Amino acid sequence: MNIKHLFATACLISPLSAETLAPHQDREAIRSLAGTYRVDFDFHESYSLDPKYKIKTQPYHEEAIEVVKIVEDTPTRITLQHLLVVGDEKENSVIKHWAQVWTWNDPILLEYNGSEDNQKWTIIQQSPEKVTGTWTQLVTSVDDSPRYEGRGKWTHEKNTATWISEPTRRPLPRREYSKREDYDYLLVRNKHVITPTGWIHQQDNTKVVSREGEPNRNLCQEYGLNQYTRVEHQATAIANQWWQEKQPFWDVIRTTWLNEMNKPGKTFTYETASNGKLLSKKFREWEKNPQQAQQAAQELLTFISRKP
Repeated sequence: MNIKHLFATACLISPLSAETLAPHQDREAIRSLAGTYRVDFDFHESYSLDPKYKIKTQPYHEEAIEVVKIVEDTPTRITLQHLLVVGDEKENSVIKHWAQVWTWNDPILLEYNGSEDNQKWTIIQQSPEKVTGTWTQLVTSVDDSPRYEGRGKWTHEKNTATWISEPTRRPLPRREYSKREDYDYLLVRNKHVITPTGWIHQQDNTKVVSREGEPNRNLCQEYGLNQYTRVEHQATAIANQWWQEKQPFWDVIRTTWLNEMNKPGKTFTYETASNGKLLSKKFREWEKNPQQAQQAAQELLTFISRKP
């Protein structure tokens, strides 16, 4: 049993369990993020913070149809899986996108402290006073490896539910990590707001240069707004069918990652290649034999390392 599960069990058996269980309003806000959406992804650099840097004036915009499914729902954790559906009714495919793992009163926070060639997170063990009443949101990559994690509280003022994270370090976004070499990580404040038509994910991003032999410096500020508008779409049935076939495999993989992330230690790292095998290539192989999920999970452990 991992640390988060032990913590959850302790909450349930504690005499103060009524106070330590997640509020119904918070849980319903998180659960309401599930559904089928048209998503508009918009990012633009708003101003420079470095006298030698000129902001990119061309904004980034993408649109997609995305199905968000509740794939885990316990008193202290809710996991949402995002599935992109591309194509039409005759020819379509499902792309497993990011996932968000929400944990109530989570004593552990992963702080990204790596680079493109060094997938590393510092494990921060936080006090009960720090975590009480908060939710962590762990955001994962397409293979369920971690990307970043933030902590914040849900508020329910008037008719609006909002969650705002503390500033969070995260790796370069996929829209830029293969195109940009002039900064090294993002410092992000994430905001999620439930709206009448769905929800929005707002990002206040600082692009940071952090390199050996140089003082850290801020490059520029970027504003991001991902708008999820609820729609009725054939993608719902397509994604549901795909996930029904794939869920047993990915449940095992996700649990393996989470268990390893929450073992005692100071750092969590994983290699993108082991014994000459690329992790991305191994996942393509493993997915072809989903009935061998436990074997895949054991192989995955060879890519993961921990430091006490």
